[in-house]
Amino acid sequence: KIHIRYSLRTHLEEISIVRKWKTGEKKGMTENRTEMKRREYLIGDMSEIVGISRDTLRFYEKKGIIKSRKKENGYRYYLEEDILRLMFIVYRRKMNQSLEEIERYIKEENSLECMKDHLAMRIKQEEASIQYHQQAIARMQLAERDMNQAEKYEGKYTFKNFPTAYKLGVCESLLEGLKQWFAMSSTIEGLDMTYFYTLFSMEKDGLQERETNLLLYKGVEQWIGKGFQPEQYKLTEPVPCIYTIVKSESIYLDEEVAWKMHNWGKSQGVEPEQVFYANNMTTFLGEEKNIHFMELYMPVKREQ
Repeated sequence: KIHIRYSLRTHLEEISIVRKWKTGEKKGMTENRTEMKRREYLIGDMSEIVGISRDTLRFYEKKGIIKSRKKENGYRYYLEEDILRLMFIVYRRKMNQSLEEIERYIKEENSLECMKDHLAMRIKQEEASIQYHQQAIARMQLAERDMNQAEKYEGKYTFKNFPTAYKLGVCESLLEGLKQWFAMSSTIEGLDMTYFYTLFSMEKDGLQERETNLLLYKGVEQWIGKGFQPEQYKLTEPVPCIYTIVKSESIYLDEEVAWKMHNWGKSQGVEPEQVFYANNMTTFLGEEKNIHFMELYMPVKREQ
């Protein structure tokens, strides 16, 4: 009995000690928490904590997004709640939202419904922006490809298949093709990446312009805006061709260029057709004259 009473008393004493310790710990935590909330952060401290310059913090104050308090000596200071407020602002800025939008959240639109509607609108805007930048990159990649080709093949001959592309239209002339290009580009975003392949025939009295094909290279369709349906268009055939690039001040080449190309093909043991496609792949604009890099494809007759 004595043993049982002693054990019980000892156990109760231990519980009492633990309870006192826990109570003291909680009290200490509460005091620390209160101290933290009351802790004052000078503008330099705040700048270092949140990673924003002092000038930006002052600008945010002028906009009324955050508010500092002033000591008797005139120094600005902030509290913990201001750090949380700045965290919200920084996160919203990383969502590509303007300060005006953030001001509106603070001063006007402060409901879940307004916030959801605004976010849905901003998501659509960001998606459109992504597509815009993807199209810009695609244009630059096409231009880079063209310049690489010009650097590699200017003044040289080789064999190359005609590019696989969607045939968006056929016009009577290059001028009509340009008109159609402007019309398409204003209708569907990205169709300005279409190339003009003008077909010339080699006649006794010189070169004859036959037609202009508007071609969109296969693979580029992924960057075209809504409304474009590639399945509606036929693809060009990758027929074997004699290939070269000519540097010229005119987009209309003389027949000497074509016959040199033709004769080179003959020397290689192939039978060139007396037609070729000319594509003005890139142009360098000058004050008095322009320099064009013309990509030429001359089909060769296939063996029977």
